Amino acid sequence: MRITNLMMTNQAIQNMAQNLEKVSNLQSKIASNKRFQVPSDDPLHASTSLNLRSQLQTLESYSETASLTENWQTATDNAFDQLEQIAVHANELILSSLNDTLSGSERANTLGAEMQELIAEAVEVGNTSVNGQYIFSGYQVNQKAFSLTDAAAPLLDYAGNPFTPKVVNYLGDTGVMQRSLGPDQSVALNVRGDQAILGFLQNLITASNALTQNNVHNTGNPLTDPLTLESSLGNLKTSIDTLDQYRTSNGARLRQVTSASNFLESVKLETQNLLSENEDINLAESIALLANQQTTYEAVLEVSQRAISALSLFDYLR
Repeated sequence: MRITNLMMTNQAIQNMAQNLEKVSNLQSKIASNKRFQVPSDDPLHASTSLNLRSQLQTLESYSETASLTENWQTATDNAFDQLEQIAVHANELILSSLNDTLSGSERANTLGAEMQELIAEAVEVGNTSVNGQYIFSGYQVNQKAFSLTDAAAPLLDYAGNPFTPKVVNYLGDTGVMQRSLGPDQSVALNVRGDQAILGFLQNLITASNALTQNNVHNTGNPLTDPLTLESSLGNLKTSIDTLDQYRTSNGARLRQVTSASNFLESVKLETQNLLSENEDINLAESIALLANQQTTYEAVLEVSQRAISALSLFDYLR
């Protein structure tokens, strides 16, 4: 085959372009610190990166769920702690009221008024919310769990005067929400207020009514004894036991969520490291390759320049 001057010129230009492209690719990799810019640059590593990024998105979703669940259950534990403190104070009030030296007026106007404040505080705690969602309302997270209303029928106080007692209503439902912490792991998010708290609030109201009515000791009457302060003391202890039971259960789930969250963070970190190893370049190695490629390119330029110059008609005639 006859080699023409044009063929030699085109070949020289092609060699320069190829070397310049290699220099440009290495410069892009060093600037971005990535093996590839588009999947076609490195299909094998690009496919691996897609899989790893998909895993990271899934892990991130589980991690966000775990974080929200942990916040919810922490708020639940704090609410139980406040309710138990209220219960301790209520227990002290009832014990004080059993002192036979107190008058009906003292029980009703002093201890009774303080008990009513505890009831209002306990209802407020029962309506605890996280991010605008009420944690004890079951599925009805946009609805307060409890409300205090006036009873339909009045009662008579220690002096024989009518008063309107309070009634607590549960406004939520019986829903228990599950949250997924992984492919095969789920946990209950909420505690039902009707099971854990409603009885406690009702017992506080019963004790408050007994203080206002000056119903102190049991008399053996099965109709009135449940409404006395002596009975309220036992009922309150039962309520505290119930609060402890649900708080312990919530605490166990909170530990489960915390453990799952830590595990997810560990797996996310490992996956991010794998993704970095798959995508990131060896900077020192790439800089050395760029230096070599630039030397090669400069050599190609020098050789091509001489070859093309030799083909000039004026140089030939000179």
